[in-house]
Amino acid sequence: MQVSPRDLQRTEAQPAPRHKVVIRDVDFYYGAFKALKNISMPLHDRRVTAFIGPSGCGKSTLLRVLNRIYELYPGQRATGEVLVDNQNILAPGLDLNLLRARIGMVFQKPTPFPMSIYDNIGFGIRLYETLPRHELDERVESALRRAALWEEVKDKLQQSGLSLSGGQQQRLCIARAVAVQPEILL
Repeated sequence: MQVSPRDLQRTEAQPAPRHKVVIRDVDFYYGAFKALKNISMPLHDRRVTAFIGPSGCGKSTLLRVLNRIYELYPGQRATGEVLVDNQNILAPGLDLNLLRARIGMVFQKPTPFPMSIYDNIGFGIRLYETLPRHELDERVESALRRAALWEEVKDKLQQSGLSLSGGQQQRLCIARAVAVQPEILL
């Protein structure tokens, strides 16, 4: 294979992808059972990454490690390092609420809150920010538009999120996650 100098220059001029997340030597345990063993990989900034594999191979478990949602369940623990912008998010003492605002998660099964469509979206925003009502309204609308749900619910924002169809509930959960403007969405 021959490479021309022009091709080399173009290659050298391209910036290297930035690693938003670096996973190093991560093990994960459900009690004594080791579900993940020695996982290491970089995840690039502003790229879509897919974890693909058979059922039970650890895809969802790894996602749960990335925002430490596993800590809600006794007996589960992770070791190793997960660096987000060079900060180890597995370090003790980290504010998990702020971490979960930075790293949002949408679950496989929709989990709308038992409140209005509007309040489902506004809930997370209100946790982290104090906005004037008109700005909150804009953020709610923007999130619903990004989740391709606005046109279907714009006239029923005060109805329960639980009244939506399964697919609409999933898009509501996506809208709720993007409304807080996370750096990473799982």
